Amino acid sequence: MFETIFSIIITVVMTLLWGIAAIAAAGLPYSKSSRSLKNKSTFLLWVAGIAFVLSAAWYGVITLQLIKDGWLFVEGTVKMLIPLTLIPQLYIAGAILPRLKSLRNAGGEPPTPAALEAAAQPSISISFLAAALVSGISALSTFFVQPVLPSLSQIGSRYLVVALLLLVPAIFANRRYSKLKQGKPLRRGLGARLISFVSAGLLTAMVAITLLVANVLVGVQVSKLPEASDMMNHDWIDEGGGAPTLMSGSSNHQQHQAHHASASADPSQVEVASLTGDISEPADRTFELVAQQKKVTLASGAVIDAWTYNGEIAPELRVKQGEMIEVKLVNQDIDRGVTIHWHGYNVPNAMDGVPGMTQNVVKPGQSFTYKFRANQEGTYWFHSHQQAAEQVVRGLFGTLIVEPKQETESYDEEITLINHQWETDQGRRKAFGNQDEFQWKQVKPGDTVKLRIINAYNYSEKFLLQGTEFRITSIDGMRIQDPQPLSDQTAFRLGAGGRYDVVFTMPDRPVFFKLVNRRNEGNPGTVFYAGSRPERPVFQAESAEFDPSDYGKPVMNEVTAEDKFDREFHMILGNRMGFYNGQINFLWTINGEVYPRVPTFVVKEGDRVKTTFVNRSLGEHPMHLHGHHMTVLKKNGKKVATPWLTDTLNVMPGESYEVGFIADNPGMWMDHCHNLDHAATGMTLHLMYDHVLPSYEVGTRSGNIPD
Repeated sequence: MFETIFSIIITVVMTLLWGIAAIAAAGLPYSKSSRSLKNKSTFLLWVAGIAFVLSAAWYGVITLQLIKDGWLFVEGTVKMLIPLTLIPQLYIAGAILPRLKSLRNAGGEPPTPAALEAAAQPSISISFLAAALVSGISALSTFFVQPVLPSLSQIGSRYLVVALLLLVPAIFANRRYSKLKQGKPLRRGLGARLISFVSAGLLTAMVAITLLVANVLVGVQVSKLPEASDMMNHDWIDEGGGAPTLMSGSSNHQQHQAHHASASADPSQVEVASLTGDISEPADRTFELVAQQKKVTLASGAVIDAWTYNGEIAPELRVKQGEMIEVKLVNQDIDRGVTIHWHGYNVPNAMDGVPGMTQNVVKPGQSFTYKFRANQEGTYWFHSHQQAAEQVVRGLFGTLIVEPKQETESYDEEITLINHQWETDQGRRKAFGNQDEFQWKQVKPGDTVKLRIINAYNYSEKFLLQGTEFRITSIDGMRIQDPQPLSDQTAFRLGAGGRYDVVFTMPDRPVFFKLVNRRNEGNPGTVFYAGSRPERPVFQAESAEFDPSDYGKPVMNEVTAEDKFDREFHMILGNRMGFYNGQINFLWTINGEVYPRVPTFVVKEGDRVKTTFVNRSLGEHPMHLHGHHMTVLKKNGKKVATPWLTDTLNVMPGESYEVGFIADNPGMWMDHCHNLDHAATGMTLHLMYDHVLPSYEVGTRSGNIPD
């Protein structure tokens, strides 16, 4: 992140310096004396020198980032921005600076016509203006046009824009130069020069506006989502450099449909709808969840116009490992339809709850039954995946707790805390379920307390547990072997969608648990006490933050055993301004694009798969892979001390991770950012097993709109 901030500052200053130089260069032919011409030339030489030093510093930062972080962090900058800035700067260094030096020695008083003619060369002012323009583009790229895996056409379009924006100033500069060549005097009055400057600026602005309008018109049309699609981008198939798959050569949708049509002739191919797993046995546990609108009151009295399952905030489903679960979802009155996605639970594909991919959306008056065996123990949650950016925010989520067949540890107290931010009649309120204030709970000294903490909010959250040491015993439902005690001055951060199980032994003094914010006040929490109820706690600043990459014993599995993988994918996370489904948005991109133009990752069943996440954007991205748990192998290019299992990996700005998994759960799976606002504007792609065919479609025609 330091490199990004430093680069922005440098390029902004470069833009200002080159812009000042361009204005000063335009004034050279208006010099009334040789002394004035000399001073202006000297000033330009100094400004250019400082700008060159800054440019060198910028190139140095990019080089250091390349060495430190790797090619994927700088590839777009190297391909697009460095050549764009180098061209005018090299021309200035090789052609313009020698001319400026010669102008310092131009004799005569006033300056000779030859000297003024040389000073009016259009290339002088235009080259400085070009340097300012490309430096400005480089400064703005971080926010608005971040280059990630740019194509030749994208690179060429950037040069074309620069050329068009320089066209009007070049015409004005050439007219001035032609006058001097013809022996005609320039109008030296400030008013006349100001009119000329404003005219050139207005005409250039008109060119810029024309380009902007054209971009808007094209962007609105090109970004519109299709009325119907099977969710897969068959124009950009990425097989991860591995052996050919059944999708090899399927470069368009029609070819994939041909595969679909011939499925009956190929017994290896199956449709998503058939991937239910073995559900022939009767259910051990049955539940019914009714999606309905209901006003819900938080502990503070704030009221939510909520969308709920069973009229509750975060209802809990609790089962035993190995049981067959059957959950009937009924939609009472959610107009746009609902589903249930079992977040982090590796169910068979047809039970994953993604509308348009694994099922059709459940519309009002309809129902859908999910059935699967609870093979994984641990802390999980569920939520609607239909327009999830809205539906989860409004309350369509709950918890899934799977108790182990044989518990190796016993707990005297067990509490599930699901964090969320609510829109209420009193503004935004953070809460654990419906508890948006401090709670007090009496616990006997020596009792073992287990906290199941779930983050259902779009952003990562930091937590403090103070008053005793504690252990983090599970991440995303996966147990940590030999978790060491952590100091009560250790904070821990949970990415969106993530879960931690935290265990502590109650001492004879109060223990405080709290969701932390910058001011360390106003957020909900729990006070555990043994004797009389204490005063409201005062939290101290943490001295460390929990790092799962060096905690407990390392996970050992097929992925960690070897370095060789059958397929390797890259997900470069970026941002830019643009259009999504016809509307302007700040877009969060994967490999420079948004859904549906992102690549489709194709694997064969049994493949060992590695994915590298590189976050070049300005925001954090909790990357969630459906149907699989990922083993974290490297962070920022270095092997982690203790590989761990996760299904939702929070990648902060400037970070990179390498993760691996075995492709052992056939289907079509979403792989997306679990900041659901990011997913809703296209930060999602799909992992596709090559022998699996679609059963459903997304789009307005079907009403299936997943995010």
